[in-house]
Amino acid sequence: MAENVKRWFTRFPDLGAVLTRFPVTILCMAIFTCLFIVFKDQLNNDAYEMVGRLLLGLLLAAYVTVSMTLAGEGRGTPRKFVLQALAVLGICGLAWVSKALKLNLFMLIGAAVLLLGNSILWRRPRNDLHVWDFTHKLWTGAGFAAAGSFIFMLGLFAISSALKSLFGVNMNKLVEDIILPIGFGFLAPIYWLAVLPPVDEDYSELYENPGFVSKAVAFMGTWLLSPLTLIYALILLAYSFKIVIAGELPKGEIAQLTTPFLLVGTTAWLVLDPPFAKDKWLARVFRRFWWLLSIPAALMLLTAVWVRVGEYGFTPERILLSAIVVWSLGLALWFGFGPKEKRDIRFIPGAAAGLLVAAAFSVSWIAQHSQGARFERNLIAAGIMESSGKIPAAPQITNMLAARHAKGAFQYLMQNDGQSKIAKTLDGSGAAFDADTATSKDILARLGLIAVKIPNRKGMMNSTYYNDTNAAIPVEGFEKIFGVHSLYRSSFADSAEQILFSNGTLKVTAHDGKARFVTGELEAYFDFNAWVKTQNFGPRDIEGPFDPIAVVDTPAQGISLFITNIQVSNHDGDEAGFSVSFYTLTRGID
Repeated sequence: MAENVKRWFTRFPDLGAVLTRFPVTILCMAIFTCLFIVFKDQLNNDAYEMVGRLLLGLLLAAYVTVSMTLAGEGRGTPRKFVLQALAVLGICGLAWVSKALKLNLFMLIGAAVLLLGNSILWRRPRNDLHVWDFTHKLWTGAGFAAAGSFIFMLGLFAISSALKSLFGVNMNKLVEDIILPIGFGFLAPIYWLAVLPPVDEDYSELYENPGFVSKAVAFMGTWLLSPLTLIYALILLAYSFKIVIAGELPKGEIAQLTTPFLLVGTTAWLVLDPPFAKDKWLARVFRRFWWLLSIPAALMLLTAVWVRVGEYGFTPERILLSAIVVWSLGLALWFGFGPKEKRDIRFIPGAAAGLLVAAAFSVSWIAQHSQGARFERNLIAAGIMESSGKIPAAPQITNMLAARHAKGAFQYLMQNDGQSKIAKTLDGSGAAFDADTATSKDILARLGLIAVKIPNRKGMMNSTYYNDTNAAIPVEGFEKIFGVHSLYRSSFADSAEQILFSNGTLKVTAHDGKARFVTGELEAYFDFNAWVKTQNFGPRDIEGPFDPIAVVDTPAQGISLFITNIQVSNHDGDEAGFSVSFYTLTRGID
């Protein structure tokens, strides 16, 4: 038996090599793929959310074991597969209890990804060129794996469509439920691992005769990223002067402008690190001034975050933006003014990874503590709660702005497992509730906040909201807007269930062209199939907007759809397939 297995592997030398090099990692991805196939349709069910955490834990463990293998190879020590297996068990156990610990697994996965390139010189002296060479090959391989996966998916759908058209064989369910998960969850990672170079691969060619891929990466950094980033830096400087002159901080714009700039600019600086790249005049100019140019952008972001935290408290997003500020300013000071012999490029992804790990363990705790304090502070400022902590039988709001802030903090806590913070604030206030039966509406009604309107980032206090295509969406009478969302129905078979979005108590899913809206005891449906038929669309792409569609319209609650675009297709007389883009407007729904 062993000889047969060995003979089979010798026919696929690349597969045998990657299995020998990364056995624990491949085992993680095999278990990940099997669990995903079995529980794919239940992952949006709260009863199975622990499976989702376990899947994330396996993904994190896979990246960690890759780093452990690379670190062992770099230090010349034998691969310690038993230690890797123990690490996998520990990480999966941590993921299993991550909800109780309020641990952000996505941030930990991001940190593990960032540390991959550094792992080849784990606890070894600085060698920037070695790290650069391995890291760019690592990400080039990941790019090819992604491209190959996309081609694999297109080929499968083409084969499935051909079999249905020619022989009446419908294999769409098999493709979506089995083959694609295996391709993306197992085969693509194996391909990526197979193209990872040895940690001791020669990189001396980068001094005088770099390869095609290295040249292509450097060309992109020199003649695309560098000039675009420099031009964007001038625009940001001009914008900062405009803000100073106006004396007013725009809402929601600065983070969108500065964060990509800081991330892309730092990446460009890294791309231009090898000698053959940084000797070009444009690269020299960019690398000389980048860290100085990043400081104003980081300070702009710091100011925006500081102001928003003062107004609305900490949230995970604002904590992450704060980490980006710390990372960017720290790098600017170290690489811009620190001793040259200490400017190890491993600090750049390493510092980001360290901040992500710290944030992963703290963001939920910090945000809940901040929003809990904001809730209590604004209840007092709004006149709802006395300074002693008591709430009158019929509280009267004396400060509407503080009332809005109190309701906003309340909604955040309710949506992010912060009920204990609310209970702590209201404990001893005289506003008694049955913890098992009280709803958020009961609590808001008791606090006199039920009718308080909160303007969200999309301006729901106005009568009209303009989306990215400048389509006017009538939002008067509604409280929240969500989108834009895309609902897809296959033209040749029933499509799999889609999770469109979930916010607070509202969950929206779609299956076979029908949208399902669930909130509390309310459950409503909208059949896009029937709507498409009534519009008599042919195979084409139609730009809306269309008239709003009321899905729920009662005195207490409302759900309305605003469709902005629809793409319709026909295939030999089958039921039409389509893709719909739409916004969801709600009122009276937490």
